[in-house]
Amino acid sequence: MEFPVIVSPDNEDLLEKLTGRRVALRVGRWDRIAAGLEMVRKSGCSLFCIIVESDRPVADIDFGDCPAGVPLALMAPSTGRFRSLARHLDMLRTLNLRVYLPWDSAENLPGLRILSSVGINCCAYSETGLTDWEALADLATYALLERAPHAAIEPFAYIASNYNPSEYLHWGRVMFDDPTCFAHSDEAGRVALSRSELARGCFVARSPREISAWPELPEVRDRKLSWKRFFAENHPCASCPGWKICLGKFSAGLAQNGGCATFFEEMIDLVHRYRAMPAPRREVEIWRP
Repeated sequence: MEFPVIVSPDNEDLLEKLTGRRVALRVGRWDRIAAGLEMVRKSGCSLFCIIVESDRPVADIDFGDCPAGVPLALMAPSTGRFRSLARHLDMLRTLNLRVYLPWDSAENLPGLRILSSVGINCCAYSETGLTDWEALADLATYALLERAPHAAIEPFAYIASNYNPSEYLHWGRVMFDDPTCFAHSDEAGRVALSRSELARGCFVARSPREISAWPELPEVRDRKLSWKRFFAENHPCASCPGWKICLGKFSAGLAQNGGCATFFEEMIDLVHRYRAMPAPRREVEIWRP
């Protein structure tokens, strides 16, 4: 395993220290995309994607020109009003774009469905750890079994494409949350294994230069094998019917936020039903982390 993609802040000095690396550049506004692309080019890094981290709903973003074909991940708190979003749809459909919304918010689950129905690829992810599992199962069912043409909704599309009953499935990569694929850097160049650990200040190195062999880093090895502790501790997750596609991701909130076991068991059933269906007509495929 080579050094992973570095999820980097919008910092020219830092990029210059990452010369030769692949980077996913985080920017705070849509109008920083072009400048970010130029920074990456000048730094000698190679671009994996641009991550636009907006504090505004998708419908309220001031979308401007964007170079064609650039892989884009737009992370926003919500979709906003559809009548406002509608004026951007023709432009958004031309982009190599995936919209990320937290599934913890009740309004975002129908929002993700609307985005998909109008041809915008999207991804649901957990931000707080609190989940309405029934509502999420409804969204997964729509994502995989709805016959009317619609864009992909992650992580359900990834799970459906990659599930193997005889193997464990890690799907965090579609949310930039997989240390075998991504390392996260702060403004000072310190490296964390995930977005949440970056936010908490939990670092594994002061700089990527400190790490000569990423796969041999103890924290990376431990993270890859962290599922084993559930068996050693005889944890309830280890006997869950949906274990192979969850691997204990939601164990921390098990007592307060039950329902994950039923959801992941149902998710496996949805995958089997999806694969038994005739292949649907696909919308244009876009990039995926």
